[in-house]
Amino acid sequence: MKENWVKVYSSSDLVQVKIAEDVLKQNGIVSHILNHPDSAMPMLGNAELYTLPENAEKAAKVLKKNKVD
Repeated sequence: MKENWVKVYSSSDLVQVKIAEDVLKQNGIVSHILNHPDSAMPMLGNAELYTLPENAEKAAKVLKKNKVD
């Protein structure tokens, strides 16, 4: 992970995180997914979505507006 990036979303469902990433991309916000799969069951675990600090507030508003939970 690049230094100073801010987590704006996380879920145990990687598909949901990819949807959130796409919503941000459509709004011109660069983001990156960091996936932490469970070692025993790779489809389980936690995925997190990060963006640059200067985009964090806008990203949170965009995700809330688009009801990405």
